[in-house]
Amino acid sequence: MVKADHWIQSWAENGGVTPYEPELVNPASYDLRLGGHWICPTREPEEFKADELTLFPGEVVLATSLEEIKMPRDVVGDLKLKSSLGRLWLNHSLSGWIDCNFQGQVTLELNNLGPHPRKLSTGMRVAQIVFLQMEEPPLKAYGEDGTGHYQGQQGATRAWSDNFFPKTSDEE
Repeated sequence: MVKADHWIQSWAENGGVTPYEPELVNPASYDLRLGGHWICPTREPEEFKADELTLFPGEVVLATSLEEIKMPRDVVGDLKLKSSLGRLWLNHSLSGWIDCNFQGQVTLELNNLGPHPRKLSTGMRVAQIVFLQMEEPPLKAYGEDGTGHYQGQQGATRAWSDNFFPKTSDEE
């Protein structure tokens, strides 16, 4: 079941999101804004802090949410790009799942699919979390058994291992 605005407001007011801004509550989601930490494989330096970034056509970047979230133990989040940005050819279709009990800033994988460079800036509303109630709490929630690799993450965070998607010999 999708959580409604009154649940989201209560969750946020009780420490679910920091900083909390009431105007970011939607009927069935909570908006996330961009933070100022970036990881871009086509830039030097590859990892940097800045208030804004111009994302060129075809370019990808790992970005971070300005907000830090604390998911309940029995609620999961589905991260969606703001539709207005999608209509300008920004894409975030990769990893949009937030496990129950996750705590930290959210890493976003952004790709400019359009023909024009676009500016991303700190504080920009970029994504929204839709909250889904689990039928019952899990036996082990994210991070409880020591395998929550991204638990507590701060800033844009790389994959914890390349083994999921190994490089070819000519990329090493």
